[in-house]
Amino acid sequence: MPDVSVFCPACGQSVIEESAGTDPREKIVGALAYVGLIPAIVLLVIPALRDKRFIRFHAWHSVFFSVSSVLLGLGLRLLFIIFSMLPVVGFLLAWLSFGIGALGILILWVVLVVKAAQGQHYELPLIGPLAAQFAS
Repeated sequence: MPDVSVFCPACGQSVIEESAGTDPREKIVGALAYVGLIPAIVLLVIPALRDKRFIRFHAWHSVFFSVSSVLLGLGLRLLFIIFSMLPVVGFLLAWLSFGIGALGILILWVVLVVKAAQGQHYELPLIGPLAAQFAS
């Protein structure tokens, strides 16, 4: 197999070795970090789990994702109020924008949980590097 290959051509498995998160318990705890803000903070406080970089990264990633989701939700709520004031199609446009935004947050949350459960170090574009910096 060429050195530049990222995935095995036969089975599709990643050939990049993940040094962190290979332990099944770490994968489960990393996925549990995305349950909410409180579990992520608890994982950052417990000394035995705080020492593992994989868990620490996903806990910080979950904290930043939760905060950004709340801010995005507040923005969507403001957009809903503004669109609701428009005549004729404003109310429909308000519900459509709110629904698409909420569905996007939900799908992104599911992707983060699945990637953590698979033991992958997945970073979102804006908050991922920040979480990696805090985890180091």
